[in-house]
Amino acid sequence: MTNEKLFEKLGVLLERADDDQLKHIKKLRKVLRKLKDRQKELAHELDSVKGEHERRKIKREIEVIKLQRKKGVKVYKKLKKPE
Repeated sequence: MTNEKLFEKLGVLLERADDDQLKHIKKLRKVLRKLKDRQKELAHELDSVKGEHERRKIKREIEVIKLQRKKGVKVYKKLKKPE
């Protein structure tokens, strides 16, 4: 799954934060896990890439994923917090 599709899913899940809580939490956790896995893949790929342009591109992708995950984790914790 591409980063763009994962970001779209995360965005939709973040917007519908008040819908069916349990399903929503599970889906959000699944997307966050996929983003984390993708971040790890890119980190491993970064070690093997030699071209500076390609390294910058991968580093930028990793930073975007980190920021998106941070936003997602914040919402996830807010949803999991007992009221």
